[in-house]
Amino acid sequence: MKQEFQKIYLQKLGPSIEALLAAGKGLSRNFEESAISIRRLVHSLRGSGGTYGFPEISELSAATEDAPDDELAETLDRLIEHLQGLYGENRPEREHILVVDDSDEIRLMLKVILEKQGYAVTTVETAQKGIDVLAEEDFQLMILDLVLPDIDGRNFLIKLRGDHRTASLPVLVLSAKDSPQIKAECFALGADDYFEKPLDPALLTTRVAVTLQRSRNLEKETRYDHLTNLPNRAAFTENFEALSKLSLREKTHLCLAMLDIDDFKSINDGYGHLVGDEALRYVANQLREQLRKSDFVARWGGEEFALLLPSTTELEGKTALSKALIHLNQHPMSTNSGKTIKLTYSGGVYQIKEGEDLNQALSQADALLFNAKAAGRNCIVASNDDVGTRSLKILLAEDDELTAEFVLHRLRKDGFEIDHFDRGDAALEAARKSKYDLAIFDVKMPGMEGFELLQRTRADSMNQKTPVIMLTSMGSEQDISRGLQLGANDYVLKPFSPMELLARIRRLLK
Repeated sequence: MKQEFQKIYLQKLGPSIEALLAAGKGLSRNFEESAISIRRLVHSLRGSGGTYGFPEISELSAATEDAPDDELAETLDRLIEHLQGLYGENRPEREHILVVDDSDEIRLMLKVILEKQGYAVTTVETAQKGIDVLAEEDFQLMILDLVLPDIDGRNFLIKLRGDHRTASLPVLVLSAKDSPQIKAECFALGADDYFEKPLDPALLTTRVAVTLQRSRNLEKETRYDHLTNLPNRAAFTENFEALSKLSLREKTHLCLAMLDIDDFKSINDGYGHLVGDEALRYVANQLREQLRKSDFVARWGGEEFALLLPSTTELEGKTALSKALIHLNQHPMSTNSGKTIKLTYSGGVYQIKEGEDLNQALSQADALLFNAKAAGRNCIVASNDDVGTRSLKILLAEDDELTAEFVLHRLRKDGFEIDHFDRGDAALEAARKSKYDLAIFDVKMPGMEGFELLQRTRADSMNQKTPVIMLTSMGSEQDISRGLQLGANDYVLKPFSPMELLARIRRLLK
């Protein structure tokens, strides 16, 4: 965890380095003002360097802050050189910047300046060309001139903010007009910053670094899971769209996998939730280390992970995940308290077919994950695997014929064995005579209502610990609360899709 904080600290040095470089250049023009700026900036580094475990940063910052005027430039150079070395080793992946400007001189100047700072730069002269490259490549920032040959830059800004793919792309606006009205309008339309020509290169590079850092921070807040530092469900959904299109365009294979840590509840119950959190981080780190950099690993929720494996067949995906699982088996987790815990996971890997959307692919991978759990866990299952699992039994208490018909059709199609009753009292008798893997109870039924059926099943039957899903068309908080208090594990509101119910069933059975 300490190393993670140190890495984040170093990645945030970019704006400080740019500001120090700009202030250092200003010493020859306005020494007093630049010196004050330098000492203020290094005072902050003097304190934070030691806090994050970088005493040399603190020492060099202290030397710079306390340096006599005639030695300030020399001590500053030593500090900047040290900071640049650390930042260069730990900076984020090379950010890609798009420059849209019809001036050859401006495009060339920005390309030279920004590439010197380590950025990848693409330049175009029209809005249409900008739209074309945005459709093909990912960019982390755009620099946009307001006067373009094919469109007013403000109208282009509206288009960018109206497209979900570029709605959050940071945009720095360039303008030859010193107009408060135009400036205010640009900010209102979604610009992140505004620069008047002629440009100050030092100011521009500093603001680029600051804007990219803020964008990274915002992305981390909204697209990353704070516990595991993996991308979250929202980020996974976006990457699925991008990789699906790339796979279709380049005619390559794409696999989706779902993994679930085995017996995770017993870890939480036996060792506590802090150790459970350690286990999630450990598995996340193992997956990152054992799989390719091109593989996209996300935390789906709870103890589940979702993966996208580009340019990978189902057999290749199963092989890679099985190797990662073997490595996890061979390297138990050592907790902060000195305990050793063997962790395993089960997984399903599915090769996405042309035209399938995310929900369809997830459903297929989730079904394979379910098969892996039913086969004994600690394994990876693909579509063609014959795992020889027994049919799982479900008790269904539902008196509505249409609802019962499509539930029975969907579940039997997926290999479940169903005992269906249209009266609550008949369902209770069945629960007393047979053990079921899961039960589904409607709230409103003749003979015995669902709440009473649930209560008596929990008190006097062979299914006291069997997972129970309640079906209801009421949906009031009071009814949901009552059902959960009586021992229901989940609620599904009518009307519902068969896929939704199936997903809930699989979650509980896992």
